[in-house]
Amino acid sequence: MPKIGYGSNKKTRHLMPSGHKAFLVNNTRDVDLLLMHNSTFAAEISHAVSARKRIEIITRAKQLGVKVTNGKAKLKTES
Repeated sequence: MPKIGYGSNKKTRHLMPSGHKAFLVNNTRDVDLLLMHNSTFAAEISHAVSARKRIEIITRAKQLGVKVTNGKAKLKTES
């Protein structure tokens, strides 16, 4: 017989510490999908997205009020 093991609670299974579920985003149109679900899902930018497109995704997410988990990845700022 299988044993219970180290599984997590069903209510908190795929949640991040912020309480959101991750939604993989590749372009700005994917961010528009999160407009109605911004309280349950957070955008996570895919690793293959360029820095130029990341800036567009982050600005669109700020306009819509969507949380981005890895918004500062691959971005260089001038000091």
